[in-house]
Amino acid sequence: MNERVGLEPLSDLSVLYYPYTSLKYHTLLVAALLDNYHAGHEFADLLLVVDAGEIVPHRTVYAGDRFALRIDESAGGNPWARLGSRPWRSWASAWKRLTAHPLDVNHDKHDMVLDANLRRIWSWSTALQYIEDLETRRKNA
Repeated sequence: MNERVGLEPLSDLSVLYYPYTSLKYHTLLVAALLDNYHAGHEFADLLLVVDAGEIVPHRTVYAGDRFALRIDESAGGNPWARLGSRPWRSWASAWKRLTAHPLDVNHDKHDMVLDANLRRIWSWSTALQYIEDLETRRKNA
């Protein structure tokens, strides 16, 4: 097992380990929940929504070149997953329930590894930071 922490070469993506959470993404998640609560939405009504690059103020929690993710009560025809009846601490469970995924897991090895690891990460902020790190590495490769 590779003991290194951080950004290994692409060939080692399957052994990446993130022992931290991201304050940036934790803050964006809290802001998205707070904005939805202020709009009168209950937690049970909220969805993780995949957008094609669209940024929704105070709702988008990740914005990349290929897709964006937001917490909202309406999917507007985009892929989505219900967050649940109460706050769960499992990113993986929401990611697995998306009605469609933004990654090309049938043909792209990078996307296969990213998707497989996102199905195992529990922390929302860690998962979002992991997406950012791998998407940045992909762009710079």
